[in-house]
Amino acid sequence: MDERTRAVGQRIRSVLPASWTQASLAVIAEMTPDAMSRALNGQRGFSMVELTAIAHALDVDLHWLVTGEVDPHRVSVAARHNWDPATRTRSNPGREADDEVIATVQSAYHAAYPDGAPPTGPLATNPAHVRERLGNDFVRHFAERAEDRLGIDVVRLPGLSTDYSISIGSRSIILLATDPWWFRSNWSLAHEIGHLARGHHDTDAASDRDKEDAADDFAAELLLPRSSLKQLARSTTTPTQIADFLWEQGVSASALHARLAFLRITVDEEADAALVGMTTPRLLSTYGVGLRPRIADRKQRANARRMPVTLLTALTERVEGGDADPQLLAWALDVPVDEVDFPEADDAATAEHYRLGAGMKPDADVLAAWLSGQSER
Repeated sequence: MDERTRAVGQRIRSVLPASWTQASLAVIAEMTPDAMSRALNGQRGFSMVELTAIAHALDVDLHWLVTGEVDPHRVSVAARHNWDPATRTRSNPGREADDEVIATVQSAYHAAYPDGAPPTGPLATNPAHVRERLGNDFVRHFAERAEDRLGIDVVRLPGLSTDYSISIGSRSIILLATDPWWFRSNWSLAHEIGHLARGHHDTDAASDRDKEDAADDFAAELLLPRSSLKQLARSTTTPTQIADFLWEQGVSASALHARLAFLRITVDEEADAALVGMTTPRLLSTYGVGLRPRIADRKQRANARRMPVTLLTALTERVEGGDADPQLLAWALDVPVDEVDFPEADDAATAEHYRLGAGMKPDADVLAAWLSGQSER
């Protein structure tokens, strides 16, 4: 019995729904029940056509089904959708325009990590556990804490219409639009962590609306936990205290007001009026003692372009070795390509080496052939 062939059958069994039978799976794969039984037991190999049909039916990754490992270049994208209260629907109208930026980010990761980026460790599904990992006052250094303590890369770029979480292989990346209003950026970052923590990249079973609602619930509990709101649950809460709270938690007035309403926590009438009737910047400027200069600094940092240092380091090494396109590194560093050091292609062999390293990627036919060879061994 071929152990690798038998392992494929074991992986299929591990994800086969309880309500399915081998016979029903055989129909989907256009196999006889006997052929399916022998294949699952390692007595017969699956063809690539059969495995593709099974992977599609079971909603699992074909690469994993064949090898037992996550495809190091598999890409999954989840976006933060706009909510239309009139139609009660969510949408992402800017996705088509954003795809070019997303594709460039993917290219940078593929070039930096040709064998797959270092995996992000498992994330806790409980916001309280994630908050504990991030540490006290994490919103002041949210992106850095997400990278250092959660293993999630945070990229911030101009020109995006919304924010995204991306999985490339086993690496988790959050792609944020530059935004001077840090409270929106904080909520988006928490929201996208929610997508990753709740495994929304691993399944298509839930609807987009359900995923968005779950990510919002995660963000609310991460940034505005019930325990932190107890200090506001008293009639003497003042607008100044509200301003201080907003600043420390890094959220907007509207987010706080909605969270208080959801938890049925009431505050002083004057404080509630400030939450409802004033924008977040105005509330902070009016009632926050000494916050004006600090607001300007926080806006500047939230609106700054950002790339993970680990990505830049890996991409620099690949470019300096002549194995990646210097244009990608120039884009990542936001500098002219003339400022990037890379080996000159001064002879035919070097030019060919650079061309292969920078521009050639296996296409779908090559990958399918490789997978087929793996399944037949």
